[in-house]
Amino acid sequence: MKIKKYKAPSMPEVMKQVRKDFGTDAVILQSRQIKSGGVLGLFKKNYIEVVAGYDPDPVKPAKKAAMKKEAPAPKKENLQEDLADVPHSKEMEQVYNLLAAQSRQLQLKFTPDEQLVYDRLITREVLPDIALDIVKEAANMIVSSKEDTAQTLKQMVHESIEKRLENLQLGFSYPYKVIQFVGPTGVGKTTTIAKIAAQMQLTENKRIAFITLDTYRIAAVEQLKTYAKILHIPVQVAYNKQEYRQYIEQLQQDYDVILVDTAGRNYRDEAYLTDLVDWVNPNEVTNYLVLSMTAKPKDFLDIYGKFAAIGIHGLILTKFDETEQYGNILNAVSTYDDIRIGFITNGQDVPEDMIHPTFSQLSHYITGEGQ
Repeated sequence: MKIKKYKAPSMPEVMKQVRKDFGTDAVILQSRQIKSGGVLGLFKKNYIEVVAGYDPDPVKPAKKAAMKKEAPAPKKENLQEDLADVPHSKEMEQVYNLLAAQSRQLQLKFTPDEQLVYDRLITREVLPDIALDIVKEAANMIVSSKEDTAQTLKQMVHESIEKRLENLQLGFSYPYKVIQFVGPTGVGKTTTIAKIAAQMQLTENKRIAFITLDTYRIAAVEQLKTYAKILHIPVQVAYNKQEYRQYIEQLQQDYDVILVDTAGRNYRDEAYLTDLVDWVNPNEVTNYLVLSMTAKPKDFLDIYGKFAAIGIHGLILTKFDETEQYGNILNAVSTYDDIRIGFITNGQDVPEDMIHPTFSQLSHYITGEGQ
């Protein structure tokens, strides 16, 4: 057998060289990606290196009188093990993932209408297991009602979702007059506080005061001061824990509600969360976690789980107008107990852009029929 090594920037170029030397009967013995060229070890380029072979006198198989039996198909588990042992490129890995996904999809055994509903829930970023349970539950309802139509399926899906949402509490409640707004960076805590303050003034006639702990960003302090001036609300800036507790004691004597803007930081920073617990430790405090609806499903659930350590009384969901994926609401309710949604915000206008949703509205948003 003749063996030769080839190198080229891409696989098609390598194969062109192999076919030129050995023809179509060549055998690829090995292939790998290498880096070559450059100056002093820098600016190296990616190349494909192939070892090819050609046997001009192959041993011909002996003829058999009987027809050769068809080889049995490899078992699924063996095939997966074989594929796992074969080195492959990113493109091939994508192909393997696609085949695996198609295999899982075939196991769902949906009707066309059920598949459409399932796909719709997935595009709304409902977690696959939850979407699967909802569609199966809705399909079972149809079997019981004996009305097999696409419209009936949609109705049953809404009923299934609303049933899950029954564990959700709606409405902004605050058992304690000091209300702290916590959450990661960039979720809109400061603007949300201004909206809530304005609504409290207009609908509840409350006397309100602001405290900000967000001294990491000068712009955040100035933004809250601007809102405070417009709403005729006093604002205090606390630079340490002692000042914070002093302001609470002072303001509680003259005001009905104290809204506290905490600093947004990286929620994965354990030191920050530990420090936050110490800062937000005064007795009789209501904690609202502010989360953006644009967060990825896994991040959304992770953030809630991290902040739950400090004791969360409810959620404020922001940026409702910046996405069409509302599955996070259903994912959270299905994952954690005793969740309350105080407000949903859908814009920057103060105080107008606030939503007080019903279970039916949330169900239609989750399925994509609420816009």
